[in-house]
Amino acid sequence: MNDHRSEEEEVVNPFTTDKSAALQQCRVFNSVPLNVDACTRAITQILYLLATGTRFSETDATDLFFMSTKLLQSAHPKLRRLHYILMKELSPLVSESFIASNSLMNDVKGGTDSAKSSAIRTLYCVMDSTMYNALDRTIVELMNSQNPGVVTAALVTAIHMAHTNAELPKKWWPQLMNIMNDGNKAQYLNMALLHMTRKNDRFSVNKLVDQAQRGQLRPLALCLLIRMCAEHLQEDFEGSIPLYTFVCSMMKQVDDMVVFEALKAICSLRTITDKEVMPAVLVLRSYLTQQHSVAFFVTVSLLSECATMHPAVVAPLNTELESLVLSSDRNIATLAITALLKTGTEDTIDRLVGQLTLTGQFGEFGDEFKIVIVDAMRVLNAKFPSKFEVLLAFLFKMLNTDGSCQLKQAVVDTMMDIASANPSSKDTVLTHLAEFIDDCEFADITKQVLIHLAEEVPCCSAPKKYIRYVYNHATLDKEDVRAVAISTLAKLAARLPAQRRSILVLLKRSCMDTADEVRDRACLYSTLLASGDEVLIRSLIIDVAKQVVAQRLAKYAAKQQRKGSAGRQEAFDAAALQAVATAATAEVSQGVLQGREELRKVKQLRDLGEPLRSCEAEPLTDADSEYVVTVMKHAYAEHLVLQFKIKNTMDRVAFRHVTVLTDTEELEVEPLYAVPVETISPGATAYGYVVLRYEPPCFPSGSVPGTFRFAMQEEGDDVTPEEEYPLESFDVDVKDFVTPQDLGGGFASAWEKEEANETAGTYALSSMRNLTVAVQALADFFGMHIQGGVPEKVSTTSHTLSMSGTVATEARSLVLVQAKVFVTQDSAVGLHLALRGGDAELREYLSGALLG
Repeated sequence: MNDHRSEEEEVVNPFTTDKSAALQQCRVFNSVPLNVDACTRAITQILYLLATGTRFSETDATDLFFMSTKLLQSAHPKLRRLHYILMKELSPLVSESFIASNSLMNDVKGGTDSAKSSAIRTLYCVMDSTMYNALDRTIVELMNSQNPGVVTAALVTAIHMAHTNAELPKKWWPQLMNIMNDGNKAQYLNMALLHMTRKNDRFSVNKLVDQAQRGQLRPLALCLLIRMCAEHLQEDFEGSIPLYTFVCSMMKQVDDMVVFEALKAICSLRTITDKEVMPAVLVLRSYLTQQHSVAFFVTVSLLSECATMHPAVVAPLNTELESLVLSSDRNIATLAITALLKTGTEDTIDRLVGQLTLTGQFGEFGDEFKIVIVDAMRVLNAKFPSKFEVLLAFLFKMLNTDGSCQLKQAVVDTMMDIASANPSSKDTVLTHLAEFIDDCEFADITKQVLIHLAEEVPCCSAPKKYIRYVYNHATLDKEDVRAVAISTLAKLAARLPAQRRSILVLLKRSCMDTADEVRDRACLYSTLLASGDEVLIRSLIIDVAKQVVAQRLAKYAAKQQRKGSAGRQEAFDAAALQAVATAATAEVSQGVLQGREELRKVKQLRDLGEPLRSCEAEPLTDADSEYVVTVMKHAYAEHLVLQFKIKNTMDRVAFRHVTVLTDTEELEVEPLYAVPVETISPGATAYGYVVLRYEPPCFPSGSVPGTFRFAMQEEGDDVTPEEEYPLESFDVDVKDFVTPQDLGGGFASAWEKEEANETAGTYALSSMRNLTVAVQALADFFGMHIQGGVPEKVSTTSHTLSMSGTVATEARSLVLVQAKVFVTQDSAVGLHLALRGGDAELREYLSGALLG
């Protein structure tokens, strides 16, 4: 009973951490007669210190290394094995370790099989790379040994040597083929060495395939052979059909390891069609019924990978994948959802989301998994926008369940994205967000929603009901939240004149708040709103951030102009500054700001100045593919820059010589040059550019197909030949050259000022079904700010859109548009279009482009 330790008893570490004591203990190597047990303990102590990161100086390591060589005289097997390990660990720290080569060579030549195996591996470590050629004959002798352990040690040493001298192993081809024919456990290492030296030799690979088909290869060797075949199939599939047939035959093996290696090889090929990947998917389907957890995980993982390139082939398995969405294994469930996102259709969305809403099971998962599901909702909305109601119903339920701040943040962000993509859902989303923050414990999310309400509530159908929600936070929440709530109330009052009086009463109540910032904001906004000065209200409440940026830029421009007038070299482009100031007054997302920042890092593009208009990034690939490409369009007075953001999502694979090729024939522009990317490391992001020139004011428009060209390089391998893959096409439109300008209440006066500069006409819109479609088409074409917004439905016999925007010309022309759509006598759709501002050529082009 006393021999058994209790669970609470601490385990005592038998090793010391004192390096000096350990070195002192190694003096037993000199004792006569040799104390084997003491030497064994001393070596074990040194190996422990080396394994735990203790640093030995070169002097200490050298003294210890040569002191230990006396142990080579011992025939004790355990001590000899430990000594070999010690020499291998110390050799990188000893500059003259090769002196021990002769003693180790004696063990290789005349020792036991166990000593030969250990000695040859140690000999490689202590020798200098210039001495490897002397080992050639020794390696050949050991490869011919009848002991598999000795052969294995020789192959391990040969693989290490091949990294330094790739030509040396080619001399051993006869010995390697003899080992392959023997069928012993050394086959795997033998195949690894062949893979290093003969992977580009198709004839040698075909001979190995013939040998495998005769059943002479063990499972591990078969796995490496399949990888060699996959490399040839990736390079030239049409010329490697026999290799493809062989890999497919390996899917019928009894050993699961070989089967999955073959399945992985087929699913990873980029150049095959759905028909050629179908056999692999059929085999994977049979594995979905496996009870073995590892095999089951690999099956779902391969299906998810295959769905990226061949969604139509995996789609018949959607029913099986949907049953895995609520699996207790998070990894399985995540992979299943990923595959369903790639293969699902509109008909399956209801069923998929319905399974997710089974809170009895879904609630058991952690927040990390739930965040993946929430992000999937955003992808689904982009793919199937008509299903936004189903997605929002799921998100509303998620919003009301317990969860971390990260989960709630993901849900709120996704809801806002869905609402922006589906205007008819905005009222519902705003209501749920307002109710959510009434009982939200996360201050940052509350402030974000309050800011969002300030922007979106004025455009909803019933803005009055949200005032109470906002005022609750102005009185009952923390100080920083109360301050944001006061600003939100002020913005609502500024943009909703009908509610201004009631909101002003609420703001005055907060003028006695105990917090300085809250009280100061309430007093300032109350005074401004009570003044009734609309210009002042707009500049200091609605557009305060824009005004601050514009004033700072104006001061900087004046300072630079004074320097220029004083005779100094003027390193400042006034036109570029004006562009920046104008752009600053427009609402720009963080993504656009980041794109412009990257733009400035390229000298050729810096010479073009600041872009007059930058559009939001558009995806050209799926978000979960091996490479993610988006395009952002930057408009200049005479140039258009296409900025491609490229992210490498692959592990241990770098992209080389990356270029995005674009077909701009439809745009009728002059391609000037492209800025390629030399290297994109695994997980990194880089930017490539295409610069086009056009003749203003004829802005380019049309569709642009793209091709992604790049080479790959895995860690330790050579660069593969360049390959090309198509990207999604993207459009360049007139609206890409127009910056919306919100004139507020000044639109009417600006319209009157430009009365002399007008181009007008009345036209028939025969392609429009009704006024609602016509209004939405006009708004989408011009991309300008629309007074009062775009109506969801036009129920009257006519409707007028008042639009304003700055066009990307050298003069930064402000163009005003009044477009009246009406029902004609023959029940068709008519348009009276009037444009004011800019020059006559610009106005004629805009009206002609619309009707063309």
